[in-house]
This record gives sequence, C-alpha cells and structure tokens, in this order.
Amino acid sequence: MCPPEPAGSVREIPDGYVAIPIGAEQMASPLRVCVLARCEPDPVAGHIVVLRDLIDAHVLLGCVLDAGGQIQQWVEVWVQNLDALANTVTACREALSNKILDDRWQRHYQLMQEVDGAAVVTTGFEAVHPLPAFLDLSKLEPVHPVDGVTGAPWILCQDDALLGRKGLPPYNTTLHRYLYLPKEGEEALFVPVTPEAPMNSSTRSLADVMRDYRGVVPLNPAGGLMLVRKFNPVGYEAFVDLLSGGSWDGVLHGRTPVVAGVGPRDLNETDPGLPLGGRLFMGAHGRWGRIVETLHLKFRLLADAVAAVRAAALQHQRPLLNLCAESFQVELGQAGRGLPFLWTARGVLADPGDAVALPIVASDTRYYLRAGGGAISVYRPASAGAVVRGRGTVRIRQVVLGTRDQTVIEGTFETQEKIDTGHMDLLWMRVNLAQGRMDLYAYLDRESALATGEIRFRTVGQRLREAEVATLRSAEGVPLRDTPFEIVPLLSTPCDLYSLGVLAVRTLLVNSKTTLPVALDELLSLAHQVAVDYDGSTPMSRRVQRLFDGDKRWVMSLGPQRLTHDEVAPEDAFDLVPTDLWWDTLGMIVRMFPGIGPDSTCRDFGDAPVGGLHRIFERALSDLDSLLLRTRSLIVIDWRFNREIFAVIRGHLTGTESA
Repeated sequence: MCPPEPAGSVREIPDGYVAIPIGAEQMASPLRVCVLARCEPDPVAGHIVVLRDLIDAHVLLGCVLDAGGQIQQWVEVWVQNLDALANTVTACREALSNKILDDRWQRHYQLMQEVDGAAVVTTGFEAVHPLPAFLDLSKLEPVHPVDGVTGAPWILCQDDALLGRKGLPPYNTTLHRYLYLPKEGEEALFVPVTPEAPMNSSTRSLADVMRDYRGVVPLNPAGGLMLVRKFNPVGYEAFVDLLSGGSWDGVLHGRTPVVAGVGPRDLNETDPGLPLGGRLFMGAHGRWGRIVETLHLKFRLLADAVAAVRAAALQHQRPLLNLCAESFQVELGQAGRGLPFLWTARGVLADPGDAVALPIVASDTRYYLRAGGGAISVYRPASAGAVVRGRGTVRIRQVVLGTRDQTVIEGTFETQEKIDTGHMDLLWMRVNLAQGRMDLYAYLDRESALATGEIRFRTVGQRLREAEVATLRSAEGVPLRDTPFEIVPLLSTPCDLYSLGVLAVRTLLVNSKTTLPVALDELLSLAHQVAVDYDGSTPMSRRVQRLFDGDKRWVMSLGPQRLTHDEVAPEDAFDLVPTDLWWDTLGMIVRMFPGIGPDSTCRDFGDAPVGGLHRIFERALSDLDSLLLRTRSLIVIDWRFNREIFAVIRGHLTGTESA
C-alpha cells in the first residue's frame, strides 16, 4: 500500500506514486535523490516513469526529497543501460566498449556542468559505478542484492585479468558486463547482466541471485553509471505549439497523466497576476502584436537549440546524428509577478547523441555511425546514414606499404547486395585469415571494376604487424568468401545542421493547417529553386523575393501566417512581419540544408573541418542573432499604430487599383 503524502508538501507526489531513493546510502541523507514509481503498474508503462530511452541509458523521472518529505526539485535520473546496443550495426558495436561508454558518459556529465552546472545534481555515480539496485515498493527503499551466505554485495566486475582467467570477455574492451563477489577471489562466480554475455561453468543467472527478493522492480540491475539533472517537463514541440496558440497536455506515464513541477493548468490557464498566455501583448488589443512576439520567441528557442548543439560538438568533437524535436526540452524560469513567463523559456539539449567514431588507425578523416541504426525520420535525410550490410567475396590484389609505416590493401569486392555509395563512403569488411579475423576499411572505386557486380577497393592506411602483413600477402588472389561487410557513409555535424534546418521548419512554418512533411517539402522546393536562380551578385533574400513576386503560391505555402494557429490572411501577416525580415528568415533556413546549392553552409553531410566540427553552426547562429535583434526592435516600437495605418492605406490603394 502506498503511504500517505507528507502533510504540507510544497510540491506533491502524484496520487498513486511513491518516491524511493536510488541507493541505500541516500536513506540517511537529509536530501535524498529518488525515482518516482507507481504503486500499481501502469498497463502500458509499468511501475517506473521512463521519460525517454537513449542508446546507452534509460532516463527516469525522479525528485530530490528533503528530511521532511517535501520535494525540493524534480529531476531526471539517467541510468546507464546497454540493452539497446545489441541491435546496432556490427561496425558500431565493434567500435564501442565499456570503457569507451564510461568515458563518453563522463564527458557528457562535464558538458552538463559547463553549460548549466546549477541544473546538475552530483552524486558521485557519474564516474564510479554504484551497487546494482532494485526497488522494494512495499518498504519504499532500494535493494542491493547480497550473497545469501556471506551478506557481501554483488558488484560490477571491472577486473579484466580475473575475467580472462575465468574464460569470460574483459570489461574494458567489450560490451559484456558481469556482477561478482570480490572477496571470493579466484572462486568467484559471475552473473551476466548484458544481452548475449557468454556463460560457462563460472557463471550463474541473475534470476538465481534474485530468487529471495520477491516483488522488487529493477532500477539499475547492472550497476551502470548514473546522472541526475533538473527535469524540464515541457518538450520543444509542445512549447512551439504553445507559442502558436495551442495547449499542452502534460507528461504521460503510459496512459496516466503525471503532474511533476509544472502541469497543464500552469501553462494553459490565465493567472490574474500574469499577462494573458504569458505574453506582453494581451487580448484583442494585442492580437496582431502576438505574431511578431511569437516570431521573436521562436527565434530565441531555435537559437538556443543551435547553440546547445554547437556546444556539444565543441566539447565532444563528434556529431550527434540523431537530432529531432525530442532532443530538446524547454526550461521555464520563475517569473516575477507581471513578467510574461513565456519570456523566461530557454531551450536545452536533452540527448547527448548516438554518434560513434570508428577506430580507424592513422586516418585524418573521422567516420561516425549512428548507434541507433538507420531508422527513417523526417529529421534525417534519406541519403545519409543508411547502412547497407550483407556478405560478399573479397579478393586481395596486392598489399602495398605506404607512407608512415602504413599498409594499404588493394582488391576487388563482389556481392549480390545492391550498393549505392558516395565517393567518400567506406566499405567495412571482416576477413578471416590464418592470424585471425581482421577489420579492413576501404574506399570504393566503381569505375575501375571489370565485371558486373564487382567493385575495386583500396583500404585506408593502417599500421599492421609484420605477421599480419605476411598473412595478407599469402592471401593475395585467394577468394575470401562469405565475408561480412557494411557500407559506412561519411557523416559529420552537417547531418546535425540538416536536422536543425528541419527543426527550424517545424518551429516557423508548421501550424494547425499544415504538417511538418508538407512544410519541409515546400521549403526544400524553395531551396532548390533559389539554387537554380543563383547569382553571386544577388543576395539570397532578393532571389527569394523574386520567387514570391513571380508566383503567389509561395506566399500561401511559406508566408508568415504559418507562425500561428490563428486564422490570419497572408497579406495581413505581411503587414506585421516586414517582408525583408521574412525573406532573410527563409534564407537562414535554406542555408542550413547541406548540398542544396551554392548558398548551403556545407557541401555535403561530411563537410566539416577536422578538429572544428562545431564551426559549421556559426553561420546559423549569426543569422539568428541578427533576426533576434531585428524582431526585438519591432516589439519595442509602436508597431500597432504604424501597422494599422499601413493596413488602412493598403486597403485604399487596393480599392483604387480595382477601380
């Protein structure tokens, strides 16, 4: 049974839920980091409120409780989890290991600290693995499994030497994880806690270890690293829709609404002490002014998103490759009385990204894969990130010693799979030789092949041992059949810039009358037409204007009336948003799409400087800063008086022309 809530709670735990500390060490602390759990499992989502799943983590809803049982802050509890990696492409799994994932986790924690340290709750589990943990809902306490005889706790084994002596894969260089009892020494048994972890006579199952623990709910059964940060309940898309005049439904746990910190009533209803809708312009008096205000607030939100991605690329020097609207949250500050709360909003990055760097030795070009696979998304171009895999036959033509003691292999690859590659895509092959399996990464040359279905390749230079080189030479001319392969596209931060371009379309050009796919298609049509009309002496804004003047359908599909859910005629919207400002807005979005034409910031999806992957976002940020300055000036001037006069004059001129 769930206990009653503490009397006088400042922020209440929702009915039917309980808050349980994440570890036993938290039980005696005056401030306890807890996760939220439903007493009776939701039919769809179970006991624990999972906010989202990342490629290497579950993100759970939690809170910080004080000694009086009051919620001081709602938080996200990130729990490292490797289950999703079992379904990633082979080349990606081979590029990852527990050590790489742990280092990646700590770098993301450092980025959080640098960007917004006040939003991070440091527990020590960012770098040190905690004890495996389960939740006992009846006792409202965490459970750490212990040995039934000695009472010693099971912990994550990171002793590669001991694992090796037991015939099990090491921790640091694989993705397999095991629990063990350190005091047992060489007699220790090991419990696999990751998918497909090998088992032998030295292992026992987790179910066997947990047989005496009845009714507990898994929280962190593998002892993964953890992160705790401030919870922002409002998502990016939800906030964009709020700005456009829509409403917010709140946070859902399966089918159950959960009010955590901010609920729908806080954003959807009017407070007598706040301007209507949290805006500067109120009621009918400010109906038209809200369009300009909406444009400015949307620019701010989009600029926050671009700046957050740039900061992540600068810190990690890798792309994210999985950006979408769900990658961002909106942090709402505490508004003073009379201050529009919508103006306190700040966009923050909520997902560190899926990108994994391939471990190609002695190559200046860095190749990245999406660890999450090649799922189709409107936020990703169809031509980028699609990994082709299969089996084929490899024939080594010759082994060449290149510069800097690097070995290059030239050969022919044959497969029945349909392969459509770019000029910088890589072919990953795993060949089985006398020295064991060997991973080769090669560029493809279709033009030099002599037979249909064959492709010539030349590998990236790698430093190999003499024995490996000798083995490769002995295989020259021998067909190496049934060789697994994958095509690795060259992807970098331009993929993220593309995603941000789609996010800009979602932010500025989607309302209740249109969908994102339709708006994106129309914007890309505009971008291609602007590229066709390219003239180095004519600014893009002028070319956009010529298109709009020449075909009024552009006004209907991409005019500023798209900023709001309200019924606004395009000509009325242009009375409020200056045309030159709108042309520059569309030009800003066009430039964000790689490879469209001469106006694009990037030539293709791999066009980013080595060591400067963050620089490609600087043009978009500069454009947004300029647009923010211009829209701010529109808000603080007497816009309504001037615009209404202009509308009257335009109406009279229209009547005169018709006469």
